[in-house]
Amino acid sequence: MTTSIIGLFDSSDLADKVRGELVKAGVKKNSVSVFTDQAGSTLVGELVERGYQEDRARQYAEAVKKGGIVIAAEADDTQADQAVAVMNRFDLKTPEELIERAGQSRGEQTETAQAVEETVRVGKEQVTGGKRLVTNVTEREVEKPVTLREETVEVERQHDDRRLSPDEANKAFEEKTVEMTTTSERPVVSKEARVTEEVALRKQAGERQETVRETVRRSDVEVETISQPAKGGKGKPS
Repeated sequence: MTTSIIGLFDSSDLADKVRGELVKAGVKKNSVSVFTDQAGSTLVGELVERGYQEDRARQYAEAVKKGGIVIAAEADDTQADQAVAVMNRFDLKTPEELIERAGQSRGEQTETAQAVEETVRVGKEQVTGGKRLVTNVTEREVEKPVTLREETVEVERQHDDRRLSPDEANKAFEEKTVEMTTTSERPVVSKEARVTEEVALRKQAGERQETVRETVRRSDVEVETISQPAKGGKGKPS
């Protein structure tokens, strides 16, 4: 949030010094404006835009015509208090004081007090946010039962004691090979990737209204009459 701080001074040297101190305090140089009698009627519109009532803005413009110089600074919340403190270190003037002093003759003694008022200007800044899609790959073991067919060959031996004929004996002593093959199954694993969900990001633009609340300070100058008791008795306030 941006706050506008206004100060009125009676000399250009003092105004330049204030502007330099504001920049040293962290206020951006291009956020500090100096208005002299050359500002003319544009000063009224400028102060109204910064939050001042038009009557009060015209008083400042009249004071500038009488030789005053207005310093206007824009500062964020972290710098506003420091900017006010910087201006308060110098001889701030009120519009009434400069207007009255312009009509007075030189040599008169004047004691002054400053009235300072803060105004609030609400600005906007862009904040980056959003959502991000992140894909994470995890692994897990899967068990599935499978039935496998398997053939085996068993060897059987039988004891036999019988006589062979000459032809059977000739055939029995011939060399030969007898074999029996078996067939068995083994598991074969294959994997297939399937899409289970699709997540999309979609951006929509809209507007919303928000009420900003901020506390501003103002100091007023009150005039009190100082009375002294009369000699020989108690005095009454005049």
